[in-house]
Amino acid sequence: MRFQSYFNTAIALIQGYNGTSPLVYYLKQYFAAEKKHGAKDRKYISHLCYSYYRLGHALKELTIKERLRIALFFAEKEPGYWNGLYKPDWIKNWSQDLVERVAYVEQLYPVFSIQHIYPWKEEISAGIDYADLCYAQFTQPDLFIRLRPGKEELVKQKLKSSDISFTIVGKSGLALANGTKLDSILQIDEEAVIQDLNSQQVQHFFPTDINTSPVKVWDCCAASGGKSILAKDVLGNIELTVSDARNTILHNLQARFERAKISHYQAFQADLSTSTFKTTEHAYDLVICDAPCTGSGTWSRTPEQLYFFGTDKITLFTALQKKISQNIIKAIKPGGYLLYITCSLFRRENEEIVSLLLAENESLVLVKQELLKGYHQKSDTMFAALLQVKV
Repeated sequence: MRFQSYFNTAIALIQGYNGTSPLVYYLKQYFAAEKKHGAKDRKYISHLCYSYYRLGHALKELTIKERLRIALFFAEKEPGYWNGLYKPDWIKNWSQDLVERVAYVEQLYPVFSIQHIYPWKEEISAGIDYADLCYAQFTQPDLFIRLRPGKEELVKQKLKSSDISFTIVGKSGLALANGTKLDSILQIDEEAVIQDLNSQQVQHFFPTDINTSPVKVWDCCAASGGKSILAKDVLGNIELTVSDARNTILHNLQARFERAKISHYQAFQADLSTSTFKTTEHAYDLVICDAPCTGSGTWSRTPEQLYFFGTDKITLFTALQKKISQNIIKAIKPGGYLLYITCSLFRRENEEIVSLLLAENESLVLVKQELLKGYHQKSDTMFAALLQVKV
């Protein structure tokens, strides 16, 4: 009865959700108002809601109840507590293998294909395994942290002392179970930065041949400042400038930089997409443009965005990306670099923006570009391209 109640509550929540705010905030509001739900109740109800949206655009013609039952069938390796929600044939076909569970649903619903989750195959960047991407939507991503220089052993020891399991990834990354609480264990931002795996891998795109000191870096769409802290840790002696269109972001960034022990930097508010934006020409050795985008590479964390997504948003963000990237090029010194980054799956936001920049700016050359695929390693997918201004 308890798990049937969870199921019914999730249906009611899904009926009342329209996608205008993040699902996590919507659920927090509900649980704050409904004090009757304990920690376990909140966990199971949230899991059901997130599972529902992991189906993306597949089987939208079904009722919420029927669709939720299918989504949960995909999200769980065994029926467990949910056994009472299903008929015997479903239980009999509840394989540990997701591919086999999907095949069973395809038999029951001939109109269904796993690829309907992302019905925009023609929009996807080259190199993505489309089927793997769709299957991975039902895998909960890990929590990743990056260890700050000199803090590596301290952080590992603190985690071990708190009986928190982790896996070492790369030179300075750790993977932990999603939802692991770290605030009371680590000095976040001073000792370790919460940063997705492929966001960390962007460090391999930082140029290594800049001979000036300090290196003048402009993080032009700074947002939470993760790339700025990464640049400081990798490049060392930098003269940092950050900007963002939102003043609240810059305010939050100030507090984060204080925690990260970054005290010397310049910050300004600017909408880089406007034709009236002016910047000092040839001022920077490296401009980091972590461009506003659809965020499609992160949808395994925020599946509600997948569910409510339409391709008109690609057009909207592509227009922004074109304006921003063109406006910032003149700020780069001859011989300097532009690092263009998105967390998008879509080629119009990725390769096509780079191609446009090269076509419209003869001074630019492409050093390297890569789609950093995360769907096979429980992380986000990102795109990064390093371009250089000719001397």
